[in-house]
Amino acid sequence: MALGTRPHHHYRTRGALRAAVLLGVVTLLPPTAVAASAMTSDPVADRQAGTPSTSFRPGAEWRDTDGKVIQAHGGQVLQAVDDDGKRIWYWYGEDRSNGYFDSPGIHLYSSHDLYNWKDNGLALRTLSSQDQFTNDKYFAHLYKDYTAEQREIVWRDLSTNLERTDGWARPSILERPKVIYNKATGKWVMWVHSDGPSSPTSTSTYARAEAGVAIANSPKGPFRWLGSYRLNHVPSDSVPWCGSSPAFDPAGGMARDMTLFVDDDGIGYIIYSSEENRTMYISKLNAAYTYLSAPPETAVQGKDFVRTLACNQREAPAMFKSEGRYYLVTSGATGWDPNPARYATATEILGTWTDRGNPISGPGAGDTYRSQSTNVIPYDRQQNKFIFMGDRWTPSTLATSPYVWMPMSFGENGTLTIGPDAEWQLDDLQPYQHWTVTTPMPDHVWLRDTSTLPTQVQVSQAGVTTTHPVSWDPSTVAQPGPTKLRGTLDDGRTFTRDVVVVPHGLRYVVNAGGAATADWQLLADAGSSEAGLLNSTPEQPVGADPGTGTTWGYTGSSGTYGGAAGDLYNTLRWAKDKEPLTYTFTGLDRGTYTVHAGYWDPWPWANRAAQVSINGTVVDEERLFTSDYTTGEYANISVGDDGEIVVDIAPTRAPDIQVSWLMVTRTD
Repeated sequence: MALGTRPHHHYRTRGALRAAVLLGVVTLLPPTAVAASAMTSDPVADRQAGTPSTSFRPGAEWRDTDGKVIQAHGGQVLQAVDDDGKRIWYWYGEDRSNGYFDSPGIHLYSSHDLYNWKDNGLALRTLSSQDQFTNDKYFAHLYKDYTAEQREIVWRDLSTNLERTDGWARPSILERPKVIYNKATGKWVMWVHSDGPSSPTSTSTYARAEAGVAIANSPKGPFRWLGSYRLNHVPSDSVPWCGSSPAFDPAGGMARDMTLFVDDDGIGYIIYSSEENRTMYISKLNAAYTYLSAPPETAVQGKDFVRTLACNQREAPAMFKSEGRYYLVTSGATGWDPNPARYATATEILGTWTDRGNPISGPGAGDTYRSQSTNVIPYDRQQNKFIFMGDRWTPSTLATSPYVWMPMSFGENGTLTIGPDAEWQLDDLQPYQHWTVTTPMPDHVWLRDTSTLPTQVQVSQAGVTTTHPVSWDPSTVAQPGPTKLRGTLDDGRTFTRDVVVVPHGLRYVVNAGGAATADWQLLADAGSSEAGLLNSTPEQPVGADPGTGTTWGYTGSSGTYGGAAGDLYNTLRWAKDKEPLTYTFTGLDRGTYTVHAGYWDPWPWANRAAQVSINGTVVDEERLFTSDYTTGEYANISVGDDGEIVVDIAPTRAPDIQVSWLMVTRTD
């Protein structure tokens, strides 16, 4: 969801995310008390009436203290200390008052309570004419010492107006502004995704794919533009190129959606989406935070930068740190349309990052409550109180695109949860200290059966181990395949474990795409030990099984997605040319069976759907394919003397269809 396929470019990586900037850069003051007065019904009416806001309303129109709609999209909030020694918050963001092009610059707001924001004007201004370097006092003073060559760079990067008079075919773009403070230099440093045409004749607004930097003596600016650059990259012939041709970007170092982070030791980092938004990079900045720690030609991976989440199509990074662990929240890349968030963690910022999945479950998980990440606010890092900042993009009316700020919370061992998107207050943020359930869990459970799970578990927190009764959520074992088994302690805390749910009477378990994933192997072993499995391989074209001799398999022109490192859902077979996928299973005894099917779509914007038939009878009129893992359960299938079940999955809309997995179980 980097929102927005722009004109003249492949992606619109609107990905946003500020990292929990300024952690340890400016002294963190204790959280101030926030009044919990009665909430009013209409934030717009409140502002017009002069009544201060006392809560967050995700997705509602948000106005400043002058009653104007806030212009701080794709932005970041950081904290500092004002002239009176009080904690103050600064909110930087894209000014989209004129729509996508013709941006006035980077807007700044300030607040002492995070609810009510004062307009501080433009921290970084764009240009509409080169004459402004001499005729406009603001630009004449700010760039008075710049050479003609330096001013040309400023003009190239900061001229965002559509009406170019210098021969350039397209305007420039400024997105995802992030600011950090440098204690050593006393400067405020802004980095921004700086894009636009690569030459005067280029017609692309997304050709340069650079990161631009500006500095100021005050958090309010004015920020003076220094330049824009391609960043670190690995040689295109040293790693898989994630499905795009190296020839498309031979220079490498693309930098689009980006954020900043300052660690406890004062070292600064820039985090950015690269390789056509397919891979995330984290690069160390120099001591002044104005460039990389080493030029890309000499930078060393693991020392100066790290390439991570490769080939995952991620953007909109937001980073923060909690109890020694780094968190990176990202979105997918689906144009302006929202998609599921994911987060990864690491114990070393330039080390190995582990994908932890979606930080949202239930409603809102499929599209991050119709938002895209842009920043995480460390409201009170010592108590692990953080706030998620997101944008709900409305490309037809960018100026009024809503902001979606939601509480963040933690579960066992620091597992992250974002949301919900209901109205909330700062007092709702709860302090947190890491805890872990140490009791081992089985790697699989039987379908709809929690009786084999422990009734008590051991919990470790701050070096102390206690015993707690536990109850298990039956809904988390209500469908076969990989699941998040959820337990609730007697004190209300919840935790999850990755387990595989196995149905009794399993005769076939098919992983469409043919990958022998770990969860497929576990299902196959459990099925073989109980009822005797009729297939020995994850998938095959119709024919004799190499291990059992039973005839089974698929027909239909198709391709595959995913590999053995994935799970049952994110490995799949997709049909070609509007053909159906048909799976035939033979060798079954007379009786009653249930067919389970798993569906998932890595391309959910395709809006695909299918009709599912078994032995010629329609059992699913319109199965929708989404970014969520979903299952179909088709019961009471009678098998006669022919011992055969035929599953047919046919498209009901224009896009081709697909399937992730199938299971056939004897139920009588």
